[in-house]
Amino acid sequence: MQKLTRLLFATALVLSVVCFPSQASAKAKIQLAILLDSSNSMDGLIDQTRTQIWSIVNSLAKVTKDGETPELQVALYHYGNDTLNAETGYVQKLTGFTTELDVVSEKLFSIKTNGGSEYVGWTLRSAMQELNWSKSKEDFRVVFVAGNEPFSQGPVAWKDSINLALKADVFVNTIFCGDAEDADRQLWSEGALLAKGNNFSINQNQQVAVISSPYDQQIVEWNTKLNATYIPYGRQGVVGQQRQNREDQNSSTNIAARTNSKITPYYKNSSWDLVDAIEDNIVKLEDVAVKDLPAEMRSMTLAERRQYIKAKKAERKIIQSKIESLSKQRDAYVANQRRLEPPKNKTLDTVIVQSLRTQLATKRFKLN
Repeated sequence: MQKLTRLLFATALVLSVVCFPSQASAKAKIQLAILLDSSNSMDGLIDQTRTQIWSIVNSLAKVTKDGETPELQVALYHYGNDTLNAETGYVQKLTGFTTELDVVSEKLFSIKTNGGSEYVGWTLRSAMQELNWSKSKEDFRVVFVAGNEPFSQGPVAWKDSINLALKADVFVNTIFCGDAEDADRQLWSEGALLAKGNNFSINQNQQVAVISSPYDQQIVEWNTKLNATYIPYGRQGVVGQQRQNREDQNSSTNIAARTNSKITPYYKNSSWDLVDAIEDNIVKLEDVAVKDLPAEMRSMTLAERRQYIKAKKAERKIIQSKIESLSKQRDAYVANQRRLEPPKNKTLDTVIVQSLRTQLATKRFKLN
């Protein structure tokens, strides 16, 4: 009887490990929500975000926790725009937390500015209540909200929204788009202080200077080759591939930074690319219907399909290595140019990266 009891206990223990992995063993997450004022005066802010989203991703490329690269999830809202629904406080969630960065870029380029009522408190409340925030103490959760109207504007009390963030262990960083001495900045600063975040002021109309380098053309050429290693599958295959090409075009002014992001562990397209989907255990190749495969794979045997995917994955790694080498040379060149002529004003990426570097460390994320 004792032997049977021990056997049953051992079996239950194994099943609990296999079927119910511990929270500690799960990959840590970085959850980043960006909330942008899209009223008439915010064209510059939206443009800065579109240009710099890839620089922000690149700044996180070497972040680890417990020796692993965390999972990056990004969510995007815009607010303060009369084309949005008044019943929801002129607030719109463009995407919930997603690992697919091309979706974030696509949504950024969909924003059209318009006059409106900017309710920061309502926007923060929406983000806290609508997004699927992680409850793990090991994960990092942060909001960046940017705008230029009074922080207290609107029917939702900003302190109540900040308290929701505090209860969920979410940092709230506020970015005031205007003069640092403006009286309206005071509550933006108080909101960040209460939420254990940082407050910054930026000139949202500051043009982002993208420095050209001798390596840019080669990076563009390798980026085209990189895109050719993606294998679209299923209903999302064509959509995802078209989106990838479109966001390359949208990011043409800063294509080097985008291409660099595409070689980081954060650039995943499991919903439409067969290489990523199989690597991430989203699908099994034998379960993918023939009609959902690209035309060139449909007549292949299963073994041939496996070999084709393996070859594309190997080719991708070689190309990524080439891009990494060129990007390092480009970064060194750009850093030298910036030393000769430092930027005069802070822009969105610099304040976001500054906050992330200090706040991630409080959650034991290592910044290499």
